[in-house]
Amino acid sequence: MRYGLNQAGFPSDEFEETCSILTAAGYDGVEPNVERDGPLTTEEGRQVAAEAVEAHDLQVPAISTISHWEYPLSSADDELRETGLAISRDMIDAATVLGAEDVLIVPAVIEDGAAYDADYQRAVQSVRELAGYAADRGIGVAVENVQNNFLPSPNEFASFLDDVEDAGPIGAYFDIGNALRSGLPIRWLHALEGRIAKIHIKDWLTDAHRVTYPLQGDVNWERTLDAVDAIGYNGWITAEVPTYPSFPERMPGDMLETMQFLFEDGDNRR
Repeated sequence: MRYGLNQAGFPSDEFEETCSILTAAGYDGVEPNVERDGPLTTEEGRQVAAEAVEAHDLQVPAISTISHWEYPLSSADDELRETGLAISRDMIDAATVLGAEDVLIVPAVIEDGAAYDADYQRAVQSVRELAGYAADRGIGVAVENVQNNFLPSPNEFASFLDDVEDAGPIGAYFDIGNALRSGLPIRWLHALEGRIAKIHIKDWLTDAHRVTYPLQGDVNWERTLDAVDAIGYNGWITAEVPTYPSFPERMPGDMLETMQFLFEDGDNRR
C-alpha cells in the first residue's frame, strides 16, 4: 500500500510546507484540490506545486475538488454545468503536470424536486466527455461515492460505471466512510471489485451524522479490511479527514500510524 493525505487535512495553507510535513511523517503522496481560479488552474501554479512535490520526494495519487458541489456536472443550468466541466478539465491538466494517476469526480448533485433521470443523463454525458479529455492525456477518471443523493447503492453505482466505462479509463474512487452512510462498506467493496482505482479513508459517526477519524466512528474495520483483502486491492490509501483544531501538524503523523496499523499490521489486529 501507498499512503496519501487529501487537502481536507493539510496542516498548512502553504503547499510546500504541507509537503515538508508529510515527507517528515513518512507519507508517499499528497492529494491537492483544484478550485475555481485557484493556483492549480494556472501553468505557473501547477509548476510550483510540481516542484514542491518533487523536492519532497512525494507522489500525487489523484487531484480532487470540492467545486463540483457548487458547479454540479448534472446541473440543468448550462452555465453551472459548463463551469463544473471547466474546473474538471483544469483538474486533468493539473494531474498531467503533477504526475497524478487520476482525477476525483463527483458526477452529480441531486436537489430535492429535481428530475433524477434527466440529471442522470447529464451526469453520464459530463463524465463521458471528461473521460475522453483525460484519456488523451493518460489520466484516469475516478468517480467517488458521496452524499449527493445520487447512486445511493453499490449496484446503482456499478451500473453508472457501466454506462460510462467505454468513454475512457474510468473507475471508482471508493470512500469507506461515505459507504457507511448509504449501506455497508463490505457490500460496496465486493460490488465494485476490480473497478476501484483509489480508496479514501475516514470514519463516520452515525448518531452525530459527521465525519471522524478511523477507529473513532461506526465503521466495522475488521470486516471492511477483510473485504479489501478479499478483492485484492493493493493501491493508494488516502486519508480524507479534517485537521486538528490545535497543532494541526500533528494530525498527519497520527493518521499515517493508524493507516499502517489497519492495512499492514493484520496479524496484530487479529
